[in-house]
Amino acid sequence: MALPTISTFKANLGNNGGSARPNLFKVSIKNTPKTALSVTKDEEFLVKATSIPASTIATTGGVSYGGREIKYAGFRSYANWTTTIINDEDFAIRNRIQNWMRQISGKLDGDRNVSFGRYVVGGTYNEGVGTVTQVDKDGKNGKSYTIDNLWPTSIAAIGVDWSNDAIMDFDVEWCFDKWTAV
Repeated sequence: MALPTISTFKANLGNNGGSARPNLFKVSIKNTPKTALSVTKDEEFLVKATSIPASTIATTGGVSYGGREIKYAGFRSYANWTTTIINDEDFAIRNRIQNWMRQISGKLDGDRNVSFGRYVVGGTYNEGVGTVTQVDKDGKNGKSYTIDNLWPTSIAAIGVDWSNDAIMDFDVEWCFDKWTAV
């Protein structure tokens, strides 16, 4: 089979608005019981990089039949989701994520009390909702992925260095239960 011509390829690529761009996206992260810990609407653009979350369906132990193994689908699992966030001089987003983590696991010194170290706050799990929305070339929202029951599991170190004049950023790794595509 011959390859299509360049003009056919370009015409097919142009259908439905063309190809999606990986640099046109926005991310929303909302902490459900304590919205003061959420990334605000004005800070959404500070999420520098992320991914559309992945999922895996494991195989269960196969059954041998006729000299070969027959595999069956098992449970769906989700790898942690990572975001890279541009740090502002006030450390506002980083501080809120650190406070979210403290509410889940306790203070940095290990102390646990009514405010810190309670995974359940006000009858609700201290989880949130994340959304990754692909934006089209006209600035309109496209495909969107909602990440449910999300909570920060790690926040990366921020290196400081006199010879580095780059904008400061940091990674946050998030655990979650599932995602859905809208």
